[in-house]
Amino acid sequence: MGRPLIDITGLKFGRLTVISRRGFAHRSSTWNCVCACGRKIIVTKSHLRSGQTQSCGCLRHDLKTKHGHCPWRNASSLYQTWCRMKQKCANPKDPKFPRYGGRGITMCLRWRRSFKAFLDDMGARPTGLQLERKNNNGNYCPSNC
Repeated sequence: MGRPLIDITGLKFGRLTVISRRGFAHRSSTWNCVCACGRKIIVTKSHLRSGQTQSCGCLRHDLKTKHGHCPWRNASSLYQTWCRMKQKCANPKDPKFPRYGGRGITMCLRWRRSFKAFLDDMGARPTGLQLERKNNNGNYCPSNC
């Protein structure tokens, strides 16, 4: 007879709280958990104890996006605007590059390095408006947008 199953119900592992054992087999090693964000997932005990699984996936997202705007699926329109601005000013393969970066229009270094800096300087985009430059021949920077 092996070691008895240790009940980990109620314990927290990162953002996950164990709510019940999955199945009723004597040696079940998978557990139903609820993440701090509310999503329920199934995780093995070894992944919980080792720290390999600490959330439903939201932790990885939060660590990569400190500004709260998703850089992949369902990206915010403001984040998409920043990405497009960066591409057309710096990527020669972008179809709009000849009208922007190709004629010398750049992004200020602060914005080029950080979406959060762009967000801090420009704020949330008002509904129905888009990013425009005051001087069409000038660069993308706080004083010209």
